Amino acid sequence: MLPTVRRITAEWLTTKYGMAPTASGHHRLTQSATLTTQVIYDSAGTEQSIRLQLREEQGNATWRTTVTATAPDHTSSAVSVLLEAFANPGHTVVPGRPRLVRELVTALRPHDGLARLTLHAQEVGTDIEPLLHVLCDPDRQLPVIVAARPLRPDSLWSSRMRETMPNCAGAASLYLLRDVASVKAFREHVGEHHRVSCGAVRTFLPGVDPAWVPDAARHRFISYARMSDPGDTSWRGIAKRAQQAASDTVLPAPLQHLAFPDVSVAHQADRRAALTADRSAIDNASLRAEIGLLTELLAQADVDLREASRNADLATRTIAALQEQLEDATATGLRDVEDGLRALDDVARLHSEVELLRARLRTVGRHEDAVVVEEQAGVPQSFEELWGRLSELPGVLVTADQAKALALDESERARVWAAKAWNGLRALNSYALSSDFRGNFYQFCSAGIPGTAGWSHKQLGMNESRTTMGRWGEERRFPVPRDVDPSGWAQMKPHLKLDNGGRAPRIHFLDAKTQRIPAQLVVGYIGAHLTNTMTN
Repeated sequence: MLPTVRRITAEWLTTKYGMAPTASGHHRLTQSATLTTQVIYDSAGTEQSIRLQLREEQGNATWRTTVTATAPDHTSSAVSVLLEAFANPGHTVVPGRPRLVRELVTALRPHDGLARLTLHAQEVGTDIEPLLHVLCDPDRQLPVIVAARPLRPDSLWSSRMRETMPNCAGAASLYLLRDVASVKAFREHVGEHHRVSCGAVRTFLPGVDPAWVPDAARHRFISYARMSDPGDTSWRGIAKRAQQAASDTVLPAPLQHLAFPDVSVAHQADRRAALTADRSAIDNASLRAEIGLLTELLAQADVDLREASRNADLATRTIAALQEQLEDATATGLRDVEDGLRALDDVARLHSEVELLRARLRTVGRHEDAVVVEEQAGVPQSFEELWGRLSELPGVLVTADQAKALALDESERARVWAAKAWNGLRALNSYALSSDFRGNFYQFCSAGIPGTAGWSHKQLGMNESRTTMGRWGEERRFPVPRDVDPSGWAQMKPHLKLDNGGRAPRIHFLDAKTQRIPAQLVVGYIGAHLTNTMTN
Protein backbone atom coordinates (compact mmCIF):
# COMPACT_ATOMS: atom_id res chain seq x y z
CA MET A 1 0.00 0.00 0.00
CA LEU A 2 2.78 2.47 0.89
CA PRO A 3 4.46 2.23 -2.54
CA THR A 4 1.10 3.01 -4.16
CA VAL A 5 0.60 6.05 -1.92
CA ARG A 6 4.11 7.26 -2.75
CA ARG A 7 3.48 6.80 -6.48
CA ILE A 8 0.14 8.62 -6.47
CA THR A 9 1.43 11.53 -4.38
CA ALA A 10 4.57 11.77 -6.53
CA GLU A 11 2.45 12.00 -9.68
CA TRP A 12 0.28 14.64 -7.99
CA LEU A 13 3.31 16.72 -6.91
CA THR A 14 4.99 16.38 -10.30
CA THR A 15 1.86 17.64 -12.02
CA LYS A 16 1.81 20.68 -9.73
CA TYR A 17 5.51 21.50 -9.41
CA GLY A 18 7.44 19.34 -11.86
CA MET A 19 9.24 17.47 -9.07
CA ALA A 20 8.55 15.05 -6.23
CA PRO A 21 11.44 14.70 -3.73
CA THR A 22 11.38 11.34 -1.92
CA ALA A 23 14.02 11.75 0.80
CA SER A 24 13.02 12.61 4.35
CA GLY A 25 13.31 16.28 5.24
CA HIS A 26 12.14 19.73 4.13
CA HIS A 27 12.15 20.39 0.38
CA ARG A 28 11.59 23.83 -1.13
CA LEU A 29 9.59 23.22 -4.32
CA THR A 30 9.05 26.90 -5.12
CA GLN A 31 9.36 30.18 -3.22
CA SER A 32 5.87 29.59 -1.85
CA ALA A 33 5.66 25.77 -1.61
CA THR A 34 7.47 23.49 0.83
CA LEU A 35 7.23 19.70 1.09
CA THR A 36 8.06 17.87 4.33
CA THR A 37 8.51 14.11 4.19
CA GLN A 38 8.71 11.88 7.29
CA VAL A 39 9.06 8.11 7.62
CA ILE A 40 8.71 5.53 10.39
CA TYR A 41 10.70 2.31 9.95
CA ASP A 42 10.13 -1.04 11.64
CA SER A 43 12.89 -3.03 13.38
CA ALA A 44 13.97 -4.55 10.06
CA GLY A 45 14.42 -1.13 8.46
CA THR A 46 11.30 -1.38 6.28
CA GLU A 47 8.98 1.60 5.84
CA GLN A 48 6.01 1.22 8.13
CA SER A 49 4.40 4.66 7.92
CA ILE A 50 4.88 7.79 5.81
CA ARG A 51 3.70 11.37 6.02
CA LEU A 52 3.96 13.94 3.24
CA GLN A 53 2.95 17.50 4.06
CA LEU A 54 2.72 20.17 1.37
CA ARG A 55 2.49 23.78 2.54
CA GLU A 56 1.55 26.41 -0.04
CA GLU A 57 1.69 30.13 0.75
CA GLN A 58 -0.84 31.96 -1.42
CA GLY A 59 -2.30 35.44 -1.45
CA ASN A 60 -5.58 34.47 0.20
CA ALA A 61 -4.37 31.80 2.62
CA THR A 62 -1.78 29.28 3.65
CA TRP A 63 -2.86 25.84 2.43
CA ARG A 64 -1.55 22.65 4.00
CA THR A 65 -2.21 19.20 2.56
CA THR A 66 -1.14 16.24 4.69
CA VAL A 67 -1.13 12.65 3.44
CA THR A 68 -0.55 10.04 6.15
CA ALA A 69 -0.37 6.32 5.41
CA THR A 70 0.49 3.36 7.60
CA ALA A 71 0.77 -0.39 7.07
CA PRO A 72 1.81 -1.77 10.46
CA ASP A 73 1.28 -5.36 9.34
CA HIS A 74 0.08 -7.43 6.40
CA THR A 75 -3.56 -7.46 7.56
CA SER A 76 -4.36 -3.77 8.05
CA SER A 77 -3.48 -0.42 6.54
CA ALA A 78 -4.95 3.07 6.57
CA VAL A 79 -4.50 6.35 4.76
CA SER A 80 -5.86 9.85 5.39
CA VAL A 81 -5.79 13.13 3.49
CA LEU A 82 -6.15 16.35 5.49
CA LEU A 83 -6.56 19.74 3.82
CA GLU A 84 -6.22 22.82 6.03
CA ALA A 85 -6.74 26.44 5.00
CA PHE A 86 -5.39 29.26 7.16
CA ALA A 87 -7.03 32.37 5.73
CA ASN A 88 -5.03 35.58 5.60
CA PRO A 89 -6.55 38.75 7.13
CA GLY A 90 -9.36 40.13 5.00
CA HIS A 91 -9.87 36.88 3.09
CA THR A 92 -12.45 34.10 3.29
CA VAL A 93 -11.63 30.75 1.72
CA VAL A 94 -13.69 27.64 1.05
CA PRO A 95 -11.51 24.50 0.77
CA GLY A 96 -12.37 22.17 -2.08
CA ARG A 97 -11.87 18.45 -2.48
CA PRO A 98 -8.23 17.66 -3.43
CA ARG A 99 -7.96 15.74 -6.70
CA LEU A 100 -5.48 13.53 -4.87
CA VAL A 101 -8.34 11.93 -2.92
CA ARG A 102 -10.02 10.61 -6.04
CA GLU A 103 -6.76 9.18 -7.33
CA LEU A 104 -6.04 7.42 -4.05
CA VAL A 105 -9.56 5.97 -3.89
CA THR A 106 -9.24 4.68 -7.45
CA ALA A 107 -5.83 3.11 -6.85
CA LEU A 108 -6.26 1.74 -3.33
CA ARG A 109 -9.92 0.53 -3.47
CA PRO A 110 -10.34 1.20 0.28
CA HIS A 111 -13.09 -0.10 2.58
CA ASP A 112 -15.11 1.44 5.41
CA GLY A 113 -16.16 -1.60 7.37
CA LEU A 114 -18.18 -3.70 4.91
CA ALA A 115 -18.57 -0.81 2.47
CA ARG A 116 -16.17 -0.39 -0.44
CA LEU A 117 -15.28 3.21 -1.22
CA THR A 118 -15.47 3.97 -4.94
CA LEU A 119 -15.33 6.89 -7.32
CA HIS A 120 -18.72 6.11 -8.86
CA ALA A 121 -21.92 4.52 -7.57
CA GLN A 122 -22.12 0.74 -7.31
CA GLU A 123 -25.30 -0.57 -8.92
CA VAL A 124 -27.70 -2.59 -6.78
CA GLY A 125 -30.35 -4.93 -8.16
CA THR A 126 -33.01 -6.85 -6.27
CA ASP A 127 -30.43 -8.56 -4.03
CA ILE A 128 -30.58 -5.96 -1.26
CA GLU A 129 -29.01 -7.99 1.55
CA PRO A 130 -25.39 -6.81 0.98
CA LEU A 131 -26.46 -3.17 0.98
CA LEU A 132 -28.55 -3.71 4.11
CA HIS A 133 -25.52 -5.23 5.86
CA VAL A 134 -23.48 -2.15 4.86
CA LEU A 135 -26.12 0.22 6.24
CA CYS A 136 -26.36 -1.58 9.57
CA ASP A 137 -22.65 -2.37 9.90
CA PRO A 138 -21.56 -1.24 13.42
CA ASP A 139 -17.97 -0.75 12.17
CA ARG A 140 -18.97 1.70 9.45
CA GLN A 141 -17.82 5.27 10.16
CA LEU A 142 -18.66 7.13 6.95
CA PRO A 143 -22.02 7.93 5.30
CA VAL A 144 -23.65 5.71 2.69
CA ILE A 145 -25.29 7.55 -0.20
CA VAL A 146 -28.10 5.62 -1.87
CA ALA A 147 -29.64 7.03 -5.04
CA ALA A 148 -32.43 5.53 -7.16
CA ARG A 149 -32.81 5.98 -10.89
CA PRO A 150 -35.87 7.98 -11.99
CA LEU A 151 -38.75 6.21 -13.70
CA ARG A 152 -37.78 7.88 -16.97
CA PRO A 153 -34.40 9.14 -18.23
CA ASP A 154 -33.66 12.64 -16.94
CA SER A 155 -30.59 14.43 -18.27
CA LEU A 156 -30.53 17.04 -15.47
CA TRP A 157 -30.76 14.36 -12.77
CA SER A 158 -28.01 12.34 -14.45
CA SER A 159 -25.66 15.31 -14.83
CA ARG A 160 -26.13 16.26 -11.18
CA MET A 161 -25.36 12.72 -10.06
CA ARG A 162 -22.28 12.57 -12.30
CA GLU A 163 -20.96 15.68 -10.58
CA THR A 164 -21.98 14.67 -7.05
CA MET A 165 -20.71 11.11 -6.80
CA PRO A 166 -16.99 11.74 -7.55
CA ASN A 167 -17.03 14.62 -5.05
CA CYS A 168 -18.06 12.11 -2.38
CA ALA A 169 -15.20 9.73 -3.16
CA GLY A 170 -13.39 8.74 0.02
CA ALA A 171 -16.00 10.46 2.18
CA ALA A 172 -18.90 8.03 1.61
CA SER A 173 -19.75 4.73 -0.03
CA LEU A 174 -21.95 5.16 -3.11
CA TYR A 175 -24.84 2.98 -4.31
CA LEU A 176 -27.43 3.23 -7.09
CA LEU A 177 -30.75 1.35 -7.09
CA ARG A 178 -30.88 0.60 -10.79
CA ASP A 179 -34.63 0.14 -11.45
CA VAL A 180 -38.13 0.05 -10.01
CA ALA A 181 -37.70 -3.57 -8.88
CA SER A 182 -34.63 -2.71 -6.80
CA VAL A 183 -36.39 0.34 -5.32
CA LYS A 184 -39.30 -1.88 -4.30
CA ALA A 185 -36.99 -4.54 -2.85
CA PHE A 186 -35.09 -1.91 -0.87
CA ARG A 187 -38.32 -0.50 0.58
CA GLU A 188 -39.45 -3.99 1.60
CA HIS A 189 -36.21 -4.49 3.53
CA VAL A 190 -35.78 -1.10 5.22
CA GLY A 191 -39.42 -0.07 5.60
CA GLU A 192 -41.49 2.84 4.41
CA HIS A 193 -39.72 5.55 6.42
CA HIS A 194 -36.14 4.65 5.41
CA ARG A 195 -37.01 4.04 1.75
CA VAL A 196 -35.44 5.73 -1.29
CA SER A 197 -38.05 6.40 -3.97
CA CYS A 198 -37.31 6.58 -7.69
CA GLY A 199 -35.16 9.62 -8.48
CA ALA A 200 -34.48 10.39 -4.81
CA VAL A 201 -31.19 10.39 -2.90
CA ARG A 202 -30.72 9.57 0.77
CA THR A 203 -27.56 9.95 2.84
CA PHE A 204 -27.45 7.28 5.54
CA LEU A 205 -25.31 8.19 8.53
CA PRO A 206 -23.68 5.44 10.64
CA GLY A 207 -25.91 3.57 13.07
CA VAL A 208 -28.94 2.98 10.82
CA ASP A 209 -31.88 1.31 12.59
CA PRO A 210 -34.64 0.51 10.06
CA ALA A 211 -36.83 -0.90 12.85
CA TRP A 212 -37.06 2.49 14.59
CA VAL A 213 -39.18 4.99 12.68
CA PRO A 214 -37.73 8.20 14.27
CA ASP A 215 -34.26 7.12 13.09
CA ALA A 216 -35.25 7.86 9.48
CA ALA A 217 -35.15 11.61 10.12
CA ARG A 218 -31.38 11.46 10.77
CA HIS A 219 -30.69 10.42 7.21
CA ARG A 220 -31.04 13.36 4.80
CA PHE A 221 -33.51 12.74 1.99
CA ILE A 222 -33.77 14.73 -1.25
CA SER A 223 -36.81 13.97 -3.39
CA TYR A 224 -36.82 13.53 -7.14
CA ALA A 225 -38.86 16.73 -7.45
CA ARG A 226 -35.97 18.71 -5.96
CA MET A 227 -33.26 16.72 -7.75
CA SER A 228 -34.89 17.50 -11.10
CA ASP A 229 -35.78 21.14 -10.42
CA PRO A 230 -33.39 23.45 -12.34
CA GLY A 231 -33.83 26.16 -9.71
CA ASP A 232 -33.24 23.90 -6.68
CA THR A 233 -29.64 23.66 -5.46
CA SER A 234 -30.17 21.23 -2.57
CA TRP A 235 -28.33 18.52 -4.52
CA ARG A 236 -25.07 20.40 -3.95
CA GLY A 237 -25.42 19.69 -0.25
CA ILE A 238 -25.07 15.92 -0.75
CA ALA A 239 -21.30 16.06 -1.27
CA LYS A 240 -20.83 18.85 1.28
CA ARG A 241 -22.57 16.87 4.00
CA ALA A 242 -20.64 13.71 3.15
CA GLN A 243 -17.33 15.59 3.25
CA GLN A 244 -18.24 17.27 6.54
CA ALA A 245 -19.22 13.92 8.07
CA ALA A 246 -15.90 12.45 6.94
CA SER A 247 -14.00 15.41 8.43
CA ASP A 248 -15.79 14.90 11.75
CA THR A 249 -14.99 11.18 11.82
CA VAL A 250 -12.35 9.94 14.25
CA LEU A 251 -9.19 8.74 12.51
CA PRO A 252 -8.81 4.95 12.16
CA ALA A 253 -6.95 3.43 15.10
CA PRO A 254 -3.69 2.76 13.16
CA LEU A 255 -3.39 6.49 12.38
CA GLN A 256 -4.24 7.90 15.78
CA HIS A 257 -0.96 7.47 17.64
CA LEU A 258 1.72 7.71 14.98
CA ALA A 259 4.82 9.57 16.18
CA PHE A 260 6.95 10.65 13.23
CA PRO A 261 10.56 11.66 13.86
CA ASP A 262 11.38 15.35 13.58
CA VAL A 263 13.42 15.69 10.39
CA SER A 264 15.46 18.52 11.92
CA VAL A 265 16.76 16.17 14.64
CA ALA A 266 18.77 14.18 12.09
CA HIS A 267 20.22 17.41 10.73
CA GLN A 268 21.22 18.45 14.26
CA ALA A 269 23.00 15.13 14.71
CA ASP A 270 24.88 15.72 11.45
CA ARG A 271 25.94 19.16 12.63
CA ARG A 272 27.14 17.85 16.00
CA ALA A 273 29.12 15.08 14.29
CA ALA A 274 30.78 17.59 11.97
CA LEU A 275 31.71 19.92 14.80
CA THR A 276 33.21 17.14 16.96
CA ALA A 277 35.21 15.45 14.16
CA ASP A 278 38.88 14.63 14.72
CA ARG A 279 41.00 17.41 13.17
CA SER A 280 44.45 16.01 14.02
CA ALA A 281 45.28 15.13 10.43
CA ILE A 282 43.52 17.91 8.61
CA ASP A 283 44.85 19.37 5.35
CA ASN A 284 43.67 22.12 3.02
CA ALA A 285 41.51 19.84 0.89
CA SER A 286 39.76 18.25 3.85
CA LEU A 287 39.38 21.70 5.46
CA ARG A 288 37.65 23.02 2.38
CA ALA A 289 35.40 19.95 2.34
CA GLU A 290 34.57 20.45 6.00
CA ILE A 291 33.80 24.13 5.44
CA GLY A 292 31.53 23.16 2.58
CA LEU A 293 29.79 20.59 4.76
CA LEU A 294 29.35 23.08 7.59
CA THR A 295 27.98 25.66 5.17
CA GLU A 296 25.42 23.16 3.92
CA LEU A 297 24.50 22.20 7.48
CA LEU A 298 24.10 25.87 8.48
CA ALA A 299 21.89 26.46 5.45
CA GLN A 300 19.84 23.43 6.42
CA ALA A 301 19.64 24.76 9.98
CA ASP A 302 18.21 28.00 8.61
CA VAL A 303 15.61 26.00 6.69
CA ASP A 304 14.76 23.97 9.80
CA LEU A 305 14.40 27.12 11.89
CA ARG A 306 12.13 28.77 9.33
CA GLU A 307 10.02 25.61 9.09
CA ALA A 308 9.83 25.31 12.87
CA SER A 309 8.75 28.94 13.18
CA ARG A 310 6.12 28.61 10.43
CA ASN A 311 4.78 25.35 11.83
CA ALA A 312 4.62 26.86 15.31
CA ASP A 313 2.58 29.76 13.92
CA LEU A 314 0.18 27.40 12.13
CA ALA A 315 -0.07 25.23 15.25
CA THR A 316 -1.03 28.30 17.30
CA ARG A 317 -3.72 29.20 14.77
CA THR A 318 -4.96 25.60 14.72
CA ILE A 319 -5.23 25.50 18.50
CA ALA A 320 -7.10 28.80 18.51
CA ALA A 321 -9.54 27.52 15.88
CA LEU A 322 -10.08 24.26 17.77
CA GLN A 323 -10.61 26.18 21.00
CA GLU A 324 -13.23 28.32 19.29
CA GLN A 325 -14.95 25.19 17.93
CA LEU A 326 -14.88 23.64 21.41
CA GLU A 327 -16.40 26.73 22.97
CA ASP A 328 -19.11 26.84 20.29
CA ALA A 329 -19.87 23.14 20.74
CA THR A 330 -20.00 23.51 24.53
CA ALA A 331 -22.32 26.51 24.30
CA THR A 332 -24.53 24.70 21.77
CA GLY A 333 -24.65 21.62 24.02
CA LEU A 334 -25.67 23.70 27.03
CA ARG A 335 -28.38 25.44 25.00
CA ASP A 336 -29.67 22.10 23.77
CA VAL A 337 -29.81 20.79 27.34
CA GLU A 338 -31.72 23.90 28.41
CA ASP A 339 -34.12 23.53 25.49
CA GLY A 340 -34.55 19.84 26.28
CA LEU A 341 -35.34 20.52 29.93
CA ARG A 342 -37.82 23.19 28.91
CA ALA A 343 -39.44 20.77 26.48
CA LEU A 344 -39.64 18.06 29.16
CA ASP A 345 -41.27 20.57 31.51
CA ASP A 346 -43.81 21.50 28.81
CA VAL A 347 -44.54 17.83 28.10
CA ALA A 348 -45.02 17.06 31.80
CA ARG A 349 -47.35 20.03 32.21
CA LEU A 350 -49.37 19.09 29.12
CA HIS A 351 -49.62 15.48 30.29
CA SER A 352 -51.03 16.71 33.59
CA GLU A 353 -53.54 18.93 31.79
CA VAL A 354 -54.60 16.07 29.50
CA GLU A 355 -55.09 13.66 32.40
CA LEU A 356 -57.11 16.28 34.26
CA LEU A 357 -59.35 16.90 31.23
CA ARG A 358 -59.78 13.18 30.65
CA ALA A 359 -60.80 12.72 34.28
CA ARG A 360 -63.38 15.47 33.94
CA LEU A 361 -64.77 13.90 30.75
CA ARG A 362 -65.07 10.51 32.42
CA THR A 363 -66.76 12.12 35.42
CA VAL A 364 -69.56 13.41 33.17
CA GLY A 365 -69.86 10.08 31.34
CA ARG A 366 -68.02 11.04 28.13
CA HIS A 367 -65.61 8.10 28.20
CA GLU A 368 -65.24 7.88 24.42
CA ASP A 369 -64.23 11.54 24.19
CA ALA A 370 -61.46 10.91 26.72
CA VAL A 371 -59.60 8.60 24.33
CA VAL A 372 -57.77 9.81 21.19
CA VAL A 373 -57.57 7.01 18.63
CA GLU A 374 -56.00 8.95 15.74
CA GLU A 375 -52.20 9.25 15.93
CA GLN A 376 -51.16 12.90 16.11
CA ALA A 377 -48.26 14.24 14.04
CA GLY A 378 -45.14 15.32 15.90
CA VAL A 379 -42.76 18.11 14.97
CA PRO A 380 -41.45 18.24 11.39
CA GLN A 381 -38.05 16.66 10.85
CA SER A 382 -37.02 19.13 8.14
CA PHE A 383 -38.00 22.50 6.72
CA GLU A 384 -39.24 20.69 3.63
CA GLU A 385 -41.70 18.76 5.81
CA LEU A 386 -42.56 21.92 7.75
CA TRP A 387 -43.45 23.70 4.52
CA GLY A 388 -45.87 20.94 3.62
CA ARG A 389 -47.69 21.34 6.93
CA LEU A 390 -48.26 25.11 6.95
CA SER A 391 -51.94 24.51 6.26
CA GLU A 392 -52.22 23.22 9.84
CA LEU A 393 -51.61 26.80 11.04
CA PRO A 394 -54.63 28.87 9.91
CA GLY A 395 -53.50 31.86 11.96
CA VAL A 396 -50.21 32.20 10.07
CA LEU A 397 -49.83 33.52 6.53
CA VAL A 398 -46.34 32.66 5.27
CA THR A 399 -45.10 34.89 2.44
CA ALA A 400 -41.45 33.90 2.98
CA ASP A 401 -39.16 32.68 0.19
CA GLN A 402 -39.41 28.89 0.31
CA ALA A 403 -35.92 28.37 -1.14
CA LYS A 404 -34.27 30.29 1.71
CA ALA A 405 -36.14 28.21 4.27
CA LEU A 406 -35.29 24.91 2.59
CA ALA A 407 -31.62 25.91 2.43
CA LEU A 408 -31.55 25.47 6.23
CA ASP A 409 -31.99 21.74 5.67
CA GLU A 410 -28.35 21.60 4.58
CA SER A 411 -27.17 22.27 8.14
CA GLU A 412 -26.35 19.47 10.57
CA ARG A 413 -28.72 21.20 13.02
CA ALA A 414 -31.60 21.26 10.54
CA ARG A 415 -33.76 18.88 12.59
CA VAL A 416 -33.37 21.01 15.71
CA TRP A 417 -34.11 24.22 13.83
CA ALA A 418 -37.11 22.73 12.01
CA ALA A 419 -38.62 21.54 15.30
CA LYS A 420 -38.08 24.93 16.94
CA ALA A 421 -39.41 26.75 13.87
CA TRP A 422 -42.57 24.66 14.05
CA ASN A 423 -43.02 25.41 17.75
CA GLY A 424 -42.47 29.11 17.04
CA LEU A 425 -45.03 29.13 14.23
CA ARG A 426 -47.49 27.29 16.51
CA ALA A 427 -46.99 30.01 19.11
CA LEU A 428 -47.67 32.71 16.49
CA ASN A 429 -50.72 30.73 15.38
CA SER A 430 -52.06 30.60 18.94
CA TYR A 431 -51.45 34.33 19.31
CA ALA A 432 -53.27 35.12 16.08
CA LEU A 433 -56.26 32.97 17.02
CA SER A 434 -56.52 34.45 20.54
CA SER A 435 -59.08 37.07 19.57
CA ASP A 436 -59.72 38.14 23.18
CA PHE A 437 -56.06 38.86 23.95
CA ARG A 438 -54.99 42.50 23.91
CA GLY A 439 -51.25 42.98 23.65
CA ASN A 440 -48.25 42.16 21.49
CA PHE A 441 -46.60 38.78 21.00
CA TYR A 442 -44.08 39.34 23.80
CA GLN A 443 -46.92 39.99 26.24
CA PHE A 444 -48.79 36.97 24.89
CA CYS A 445 -45.80 34.71 25.65
CA SER A 446 -45.53 36.29 29.12
CA ALA A 447 -49.20 35.62 29.87
CA GLY A 448 -48.87 31.82 29.62
CA ILE A 449 -52.53 31.36 28.65
CA PRO A 450 -53.63 27.73 29.22
CA GLY A 451 -54.29 25.77 26.05
CA THR A 452 -52.04 27.95 23.88
CA ALA A 453 -48.53 27.41 22.55
CA GLY A 454 -45.88 29.76 23.88
CA TRP A 455 -42.34 30.82 23.07
CA SER A 456 -39.32 31.59 25.25
CA HIS A 457 -38.49 35.27 25.76
CA LYS A 458 -34.79 34.41 25.44
CA GLN A 459 -35.41 33.45 21.84
CA LEU A 460 -37.59 36.40 20.87
CA GLY A 461 -36.56 39.77 19.55
CA MET A 462 -39.27 42.41 19.13
CA ASN A 463 -36.99 45.04 17.61
CA GLU A 464 -33.72 45.65 15.79
CA SER A 465 -31.01 48.18 16.65
CA ARG A 466 -31.05 51.61 15.05
CA THR A 467 -27.70 50.84 13.37
CA THR A 468 -29.01 47.59 11.91
CA MET A 469 -32.17 49.20 10.54
CA GLY A 470 -30.23 52.21 9.25
CA ARG A 471 -27.75 50.13 7.29
CA TRP A 472 -29.66 46.92 6.51
CA GLY A 473 -33.29 47.80 7.09
CA GLU A 474 -34.13 47.07 3.46
CA GLU A 475 -33.20 43.42 4.05
CA ARG A 476 -36.04 43.28 6.56
CA ARG A 477 -38.76 44.27 4.09
CA PHE A 478 -40.87 41.27 3.11
CA PRO A 479 -44.03 40.58 1.08
CA VAL A 480 -47.41 41.23 2.69
CA PRO A 481 -51.00 41.34 1.40
CA ARG A 482 -52.08 44.64 -0.15
CA ASP A 483 -54.57 45.22 2.68
CA VAL A 484 -51.62 45.34 5.09
CA ASP A 485 -49.58 47.74 2.95
CA PRO A 486 -50.60 49.01 -0.52
CA SER A 487 -46.99 48.55 -1.70
CA GLY A 488 -47.14 44.83 -0.98
CA TRP A 489 -44.11 45.11 1.31
CA ALA A 490 -43.55 45.82 5.01
CA GLN A 491 -40.63 45.97 7.41
CA MET A 492 -40.62 43.15 9.94
CA LYS A 493 -38.43 43.80 12.96
CA PRO A 494 -39.88 41.18 15.35
CA HIS A 495 -38.18 37.81 14.97
CA LEU A 496 -37.93 34.37 16.52
CA LYS A 497 -34.43 33.04 17.16
CA LEU A 498 -34.10 29.38 16.20
CA ASP A 499 -30.84 29.16 18.14
CA ASN A 500 -29.11 31.40 20.64
CA GLY A 501 -25.95 31.86 18.61
CA GLY A 502 -25.38 35.30 17.12
CA ARG A 503 -25.76 33.96 13.57
CA ALA A 504 -28.55 31.46 14.16
CA PRO A 505 -31.52 31.33 11.72
CA ARG A 506 -34.45 33.69 12.20
CA ILE A 507 -38.18 33.88 11.55
CA HIS A 508 -39.30 37.47 10.91
CA PHE A 509 -42.98 38.31 11.33
CA LEU A 510 -45.32 41.28 11.35
CA ASP A 511 -46.82 41.74 14.80
CA ALA A 512 -50.11 43.00 13.39
CA LYS A 513 -53.06 40.99 12.14
CA THR A 514 -54.24 41.37 8.57
CA GLN A 515 -57.50 43.15 7.84
CA ARG A 516 -58.49 40.59 5.22
CA ILE A 517 -58.33 37.75 7.75
CA PRO A 518 -58.23 39.38 11.21
CA ALA A 519 -57.06 36.19 12.95
CA GLN A 520 -53.89 35.87 10.88
CA LEU A 521 -50.27 37.04 11.17
CA VAL A 522 -47.81 37.42 8.32
CA VAL A 523 -44.47 35.59 8.46
CA GLY A 524 -42.23 37.17 5.82
CA TYR A 525 -38.95 35.38 6.36
CA ILE A 526 -37.64 31.97 7.45
CA GLY A 527 -33.95 31.49 6.83
CA ALA A 528 -30.36 32.28 7.68
CA HIS A 529 -29.53 35.22 9.93
CA LEU A 530 -29.85 38.52 8.09
CA THR A 531 -27.00 41.03 8.05
CA ASN A 532 -26.37 43.02 11.20
CA THR A 533 -23.38 44.51 13.05
CA MET A 534 -22.22 41.02 14.07
CA THR A 535 -22.60 39.22 10.75
CA ASN A 536 -21.16 41.91 8.50
